[in-house]
Amino acid sequence: MKGKVASTGYGIGEAVVVEKETLKADKEHCEDVNTCIDAFREAIEKSTEELRTIREKSTESLGEEHAAIFDAHIEMANDVEIKQQVESKIENDGVKAAYAFQEVTEQFIEMFENMEDDYFAARAADIKDIQQRVLGHLLDKPVKDLSLLDSASIIVARDLAPSDTAGLNIEHVRGFVTEAGGTTSHTAIIARALGIPALVGVEGALENVEEKDTLLLDAHEGELHVNPDEKTLADAKEKIRAQEAERERLKPFAKKKTETADGKAMPLYANIGTPKELIATNEHGAEGIGLFRTEFLFMDTASMPDEGTQLEAYKEVFDTIQPVIVRTLDIGGDKALPYLEMPEEANPFLGHRAVHLTLSEPELFNTQLRALLRAAKDQKELRIMFPMIATVEELKRAKESLARAESELEKEGKDYQRNVKVGIMIEIPAAALNARALGKHCDFFSIGTNDLIQYVYAADRMNEHVAYLYRPLDPVLLSLIKDVTDAAQETDTEIGVCGEMAGDFDAALILFGLGLDELSMSPARILPIREALSRLRLEQLSTLADDALKADGPEEVRRIVQAFKDKHLNT
Repeated sequence: MKGKVASTGYGIGEAVVVEKETLKADKEHCEDVNTCIDAFREAIEKSTEELRTIREKSTESLGEEHAAIFDAHIEMANDVEIKQQVESKIENDGVKAAYAFQEVTEQFIEMFENMEDDYFAARAADIKDIQQRVLGHLLDKPVKDLSLLDSASIIVARDLAPSDTAGLNIEHVRGFVTEAGGTTSHTAIIARALGIPALVGVEGALENVEEKDTLLLDAHEGELHVNPDEKTLADAKEKIRAQEAERERLKPFAKKKTETADGKAMPLYANIGTPKELIATNEHGAEGIGLFRTEFLFMDTASMPDEGTQLEAYKEVFDTIQPVIVRTLDIGGDKALPYLEMPEEANPFLGHRAVHLTLSEPELFNTQLRALLRAAKDQKELRIMFPMIATVEELKRAKESLARAESELEKEGKDYQRNVKVGIMIEIPAAALNARALGKHCDFFSIGTNDLIQYVYAADRMNEHVAYLYRPLDPVLLSLIKDVTDAAQETDTEIGVCGEMAGDFDAALILFGLGLDELSMSPARILPIREALSRLRLEQLSTLADDALKADGPEEVRRIVQAFKDKHLNT
């Protein structure tokens, strides 16, 4: 089967098929009450054991703070009142355990959902998770926990949401395959961040792959082989060995700074979503964090993380590496929060998201800003970046929110970072076109190419049918980036790129040639780019960028870059 390469590499492993469905139990008569009650108790025991294992693994990968949520899940699964009601229903109504458990838990879910208190309302989602886990055992359709993988696996799914990969046991993941999604989908981004090969847009994957099939993922040619023959497997293993040898060859560059052959510094930063990704940033020699996506902290919990919880997560990153550019909460579009009322929108990517949402949720925004200011108190500086800024007025409102948080902490006598650099994402065409005015009110720009490309070409980046319009090397886009870069230089505003385009080897060479100060990318992309830059002079990169701007289209740009690499790098 064919797909689009989202993250390069080769992978061999057993298929782990993730088919999401909401389990529903039919009303069936229980022939023997004791047998049905025993089945219920066994399902509770299995679910509890799974939750304990998940908690243990989450503690290792995410830390005690995040793992604690599973304590509440374990308590709910063993709630005495729920157990008594289920067993009474089996006995009195003569129904099987699955239906009895479903009926009882639905009552609790409805009760919590109708509570005005946000905390209790969020418990409904927890009970729903437990309900599906227990029903999975009762209906012989156990819930698949990707944190419990214990052997080399390739995950096959329609799509993967951030919550699916939050507790992922990456030690055993050899690849991702999804039917949906483009090269900037969540699956693609997380795969690149973890250095795991991935194919997206693989039509018929769920229909043609069965659990435990042997899969060979070729994320160079964009091919998925199901139960390949021995020769094909042997060839792939040889390629994997070559892939590992190349990684070993590049390892010395992890300890070096990024600079051109003529001594021009060109820092390469890493994009991360959680503190656990810091391991990869160190391994690949990132010189800082150019994009800390804070929304994953909010999406990994059933209720809004309080100031203390956020403070600890941010501090873990700040105390490990500097500089760090923190993006404030970017929710909306394809990302939602279970505890925040977010009505369905006709055009969510053009709707109530990112800074538009946080400005309308002052308590949520204030809590995050306070936590960031306090977490960075011992650092040289704090760099805060506001996403989806469209106008100067929005930027001013966001800065006013920051000033309020600072004022509160000052009055309360709490230590906080006073040296704050404010930046914005340039990802809306209006912001790109008005960069000179925006540059007068902030310290740095970071071009978010994922959304900028989506809005420039009016093409949903999550829709495989218009994926052909994702054109990072189109001279039209390159010209827009050049204009923003010129505006940044005129206003003495630092400028980088933190979108997926920064990690594209060919694009990175052009971007530095256009005059960007730094690039931020998935950690696994850093070393090949660092090595290449060490062999090139700034003048050569500038000439390459000029040639790309004059090209007729993205295909010609690729040819120009290939000729450049053949001349200067492939010798």
